[in-house]
Amino acid sequence: MTTNIGATLGMAAGYNENSSSQLAIVNYMIPYIHMGIDHLDISYSSSPLIIADFGSSHGRNSMEAMKIIIQYLQQTNKLITSPLVVHNDLPTNDWTTLFQLLAEDNSYQGMAIGRSFYKQCLPSNSLSIGFSSASMNWLSKVPCTITNHRFYTFANEKEHEAFKHQSKLDFDAFIENRSRELVPGGILILSIPSADHQGTVSAAPYCDHVYTCAKLLFNEQELSDLTIPVYWRSLSECVDHTLFDRCLLQLIKAELCQMNSPFVEQLQKGQLTFDEFIKMVIKTLQCVLEGSVRQALEINRRSKEEIDQLLIEFWSLYEEKLKEISHSIVNDNSFACVCLVLKKLKVVDK
Repeated sequence: MTTNIGATLGMAAGYNENSSSQLAIVNYMIPYIHMGIDHLDISYSSSPLIIADFGSSHGRNSMEAMKIIIQYLQQTNKLITSPLVVHNDLPTNDWTTLFQLLAEDNSYQGMAIGRSFYKQCLPSNSLSIGFSSASMNWLSKVPCTITNHRFYTFANEKEHEAFKHQSKLDFDAFIENRSRELVPGGILILSIPSADHQGTVSAAPYCDHVYTCAKLLFNEQELSDLTIPVYWRSLSECVDHTLFDRCLLQLIKAELCQMNSPFVEQLQKGQLTFDEFIKMVIKTLQCVLEGSVRQALEINRRSKEEIDQLLIEFWSLYEEKLKEISHSIVNDNSFACVCLVLKKLKVVDK
């Protein structure tokens, strides 16, 4: 398979075991899931009812979200027949792990689609409930190289605008394609990692240290190829009434939410030692970022042995840097997400 340089590749090995923060977002979304299902108009839904998670990764959190949705559909008597659940992620996703979990669980009928969710993934007018959690901060591609850094939060004004523009293109594509897929009366439930009301991105310090460590270990070209395709939108960037109207989507709810880090809470309650806390943070970051770091080395023709050794050195150095800012990490116990609930309107014949 040809690698699209600068594109998102998906999460690295061990994601299911090291994604507690992402699972916390799913659980935080339960009231929004209920709200969306309360607005679901099953008189227009397909048979069987189709539910899709866009950005399923390796499956653990995705399956939990799907079970929450199915349980509330049953509770509200909106599930007449068994639903069909679609797990969507990139072709490079670890589908073997997801399929194994589906086979072991066997609580619903599930299938998978390996395709970017910035494209249409399902037939038009087939989807009843669309869901996505903690995935839309990943862009379809890197819009430009960032000077003197590799994360857009540290970019100059022109570079920052390029990332903002790409995020707009991607957001529009996601909403437009989900609108095509939704049946009239269908719903879309989203959580989007975001900047807070002051424009602060809680992930920025972690991103900064990735660049700091890479500078010490990688050559100039490898460093240049490390630019990460992410962007944390503001609430206003997630609420586009013109776009929603064009796509025949009714905005049910839009809210900027502040969620607490489960790792910090466990540390504060004495359930984790500080060293355990740091190790868990590192494992989570490895799962999220190592694919991009590895790609930057692979495309510059480093051998597998060199890459494996460099990654060991990189994360060891990263751990040292993280301990240096331990005070700010422990005291910054929240991260922001925009929660959106949208409903596809019925077209009224004139």
